Amino acid sequence: MKVSVGSFNPLGIIRALSKGYKIESEFPFFLLYFRSIATARVSRNLLFKLFAEKTVFRNISEIFKKIHVLVDVWRYGHAEACETACRHAVSKVFKTFLIRMSQSISSGEDLEDFIRREYRNFMASYPEERERMLDRLRKFCDAYTSVFSSTTLICVTILLAAIFYSFKLMIQIAVIGLTSVSMLLFLFSWIMFSQAKPDSILPKGREKPPKRRRIERITMGLLASLPAIFFLSGMELFLRVALMGIPIMVAGFLGRRYVGKVKACEQHYPSFLRQIASICSSGVPVKTALKDAVNVNYGPLNKAVRKLYARLSLRISSETAWRSFETEVDSQLISRVNGVFTDVLLRGGNINEVSKLIESVYFIYTTIRRRRYQIVSYLNGMLVPLHVAMCGMLAIISGFFTSLNKFITSMPTILPLQSALPTEFINAYFIFVLVLFSLNNASAIYSIEGDSHFTLLFLLGLMLACGSLVYGLVFQTASQYLSSILTV
Repeated sequence: MKVSVGSFNPLGIIRALSKGYKIESEFPFFLLYFRSIATARVSRNLLFKLFAEKTVFRNISEIFKKIHVLVDVWRYGHAEACETACRHAVSKVFKTFLIRMSQSISSGEDLEDFIRREYRNFMASYPEERERMLDRLRKFCDAYTSVFSSTTLICVTILLAAIFYSFKLMIQIAVIGLTSVSMLLFLFSWIMFSQAKPDSILPKGREKPPKRRRIERITMGLLASLPAIFFLSGMELFLRVALMGIPIMVAGFLGRRYVGKVKACEQHYPSFLRQIASICSSGVPVKTALKDAVNVNYGPLNKAVRKLYARLSLRISSETAWRSFETEVDSQLISRVNGVFTDVLLRGGNINEVSKLIESVYFIYTTIRRRRYQIVSYLNGMLVPLHVAMCGMLAIISGFFTSLNKFITSMPTILPLQSALPTEFINAYFIFVLVLFSLNNASAIYSIEGDSHFTLLFLLGLMLACGSLVYGLVFQTASQYLSSILTV
């Protein structure tokens, strides 16, 4: 297919890639939901309606809404509607799934048999595919580190050449070279993101627990203070950058601590699910099962379990009570699998079989996440020391230029230089390098971990604060020491 130059739309391509990534992120849990709800033997019309209404699979449900409209309003057959709607699926994996489902419906195959086969085939290949992607991810991490370690040499080479040539020309080359290297590092971050395919720990949506809202308001207040810090008068540039890093780091630290508590809830959820499922599978009501669960220690999940039992005791609808439970826990993973479990409870599916399916998917997903975290630690262990070493090296070079400038201005006929060195520009340029590469490195680590935007804030603030303080300390020490040598 030919694409004209006028039809090229970069924003449209980015949106399509983002949409496809979100669909593929939801797809394993959608298959789990399909496989689980099929045990309730619901009709095909109701099944497609449930798919369209599930907000936890927001991107996939949008496509099923189109299918539901085609079937209910335009009187399409389910097979024809699936084939028509697959054109709107930007994910190749989901598109081929819709085509296979359309063929299965056309052949008269039972949907439960179809989803059993699809689920079995997908779960057999999914862990192996993710392991291969993580192996490639480690190689890209090594490549990123190699490129980053050479950036200091590039920046220094440009400035050394500027001593003997035109500074006006070299300023342009320095900015272009630095921007090009930074864009290359951002490209590596995007490639690493495409291999890692991380999922956010916190769900996206309007429903948030009060504690998370407070942390987000504190974060906005801390970030709003950055312009005031930057424009402080009578303070060195490196010190202002370091002070700007502190509120960013504090905001990220508060958020990361909150995310850590959510992860702790995720660790205890399988035990909670196992107990509720084992009791309910024998025909006991959910409320009675929760009464027993309240007396069990589930760590940080205890508070949410007690509130869930209290809501059901007050005769609040089961759907509302479970949704409030998911909101309070504030875990995207728990929201996805808990929605599967509660729908099976309401529709009368095979609870014992479904609970085993959920535990299996939960284990596979968390195992892949832990494997990804190992690579995050590997990259973090390489980048942070390299970043600090780069800041120290830039400070030594800046201190050398400052000392050399003092020596040149006092003895202008010794060296073949036409004018004094622009030490203020060199210092500002190196600090700009520090800030830009702090953003690059924080983005690289965040692209693999992907827990929440608090991770990016914490890493960025940490690198800005530590890097600027190291730069300022080494710069002062190096300039004083070299000045004492040159003036002897």
